[in-house]
Amino acid sequence: MSDIPREISQKMKAYAFQRSIGRAPAEACRQAGGKVENGHATRWERSRGVQAWIGYFRSLGQTEEMLAAKRALIEERLNMAAHGNIFDFAHFDEVTRKPVIDWAKVATSPYGAIISGFKFDKDTGVLVDFERDNALQAIAQLRDMHGFKAAGQFAIDHSGKVDSNVTVIELVAGAAGHSEPRSD
Repeated sequence: MSDIPREISQKMKAYAFQRSIGRAPAEACRQAGGKVENGHATRWERSRGVQAWIGYFRSLGQTEEMLAAKRALIEERLNMAAHGNIFDFAHFDEVTRKPVIDWAKVATSPYGAIISGFKFDKDTGVLVDFERDNALQAIAQLRDMHGFKAAGQFAIDHSGKVDSNVTVIELVAGAAGHSEPRSD
């Protein structure tokens, strides 16, 4: 473990922690209570003191606090992908009867992170399409993270054949010698 760096402001230290768990500079700045539009993220990123704290936090390894923060970061990002609604940033054009996205609103919101690709017209440079993260994949990952997958019902008997009518709990209990044979 490295020596503790020289003290810096609480906001800068909070920024360093957010950066150490993988947040991008702008979002780390917001999370730490800074203002990206005032240049805090850029200034803090260039600060030797902040860089020392980022290195220090990373040197701590996989402590419970670091793992919990990283898990929360992943869960937050997956929730944005799973539940983000691009129509929160759109209105319907009266003339074309098509949705128009307010990209300035998207860019200043945390939901800008769920936009994974842009397609521009090669001649005009006009944005013609975009892709967002897959909501169903994000939901599946959240389900797995929280253990909501249904327990399988299977067992392997002494001959190596699978019995799909035995629950995992019965299988574990049987392996530990605590169950009696089923009489189905």
